[in-house]
Amino acid sequence: MGESNRRFLVKWSDSFVWLEYSKEKDAAFCIHCYLFKCYFDKQGKAGSDVFIEKGFKNWRKGPENFRDHVGQVGILHNKATQHCTDLMNQKQHVETIVIKQTDQACSNYRILLIAALDCTRYLLRQGLPFHGHDESETSSNKDNYVELLQFLADHDEKVCAVVFENAPRNLKYIAPKIQKELVNSCAAKTIDAIISDMDDAFFSILLHESLDISIREQMAVVLRYMNKKGQVIERLCLSNMPLIRLIAN
Repeated sequence: MGESNRRFLVKWSDSFVWLEYSKEKDAAFCIHCYLFKCYFDKQGKAGSDVFIEKGFKNWRKGPENFRDHVGQVGILHNKATQHCTDLMNQKQHVETIVIKQTDQACSNYRILLIAALDCTRYLLRQGLPFHGHDESETSSNKDNYVELLQFLADHDEKVCAVVFENAPRNLKYIAPKIQKELVNSCAAKTIDAIISDMDDAFFSILLHESLDISIREQMAVVLRYMNKKGQVIERLCLSNMPLIRLIAN
């Protein structure tokens, strides 16, 4: 160029970290603006779209034009640089944010499930009914399960943050169908514990049938066996399903 040879200098990349050189086009580009496709400065200032599409080749005024491209804090290059910084920062990654949200949702679900199970186990142990005749918002007594869950929420901030109105609409754990599934899960675990406690020992079974209030026949099963410690144990079931499973095992 004239009487002197001019070219891209590698040391410029040390001073301007956003600077990228293309051997094919023999031109310099702004990697930040190129990646994020910013809307360029429409006021005709130095370095508008030259660092994105055309490529910068005026090596004689390289550092001067590079500084003009960076400009002040509020210009588009700095906005593109901020986007690039956020992308490189793991805490700002969309994937990381989603994982955090998923982890939090799993944690909330676990707290809600444990609280619901605690209420279920207490009512089963005490032989108490779950539901009453009025569990509406205006009811002064929503019966055992809801009132017990409310008691836990009143005494535990973590539980309070995930139950009732704070829980997802389809995950409140107060519907009878959900509670039935919890009861069945508790029953399955109880049977597993009894089978493990029996340890292939001899056992006897007592059966009794009677009609309930709905005139349906119910079978009561009493299982009598000796556990691993040599103690005589009796377990009462109100269904023949546990009996079938116990005999099968």
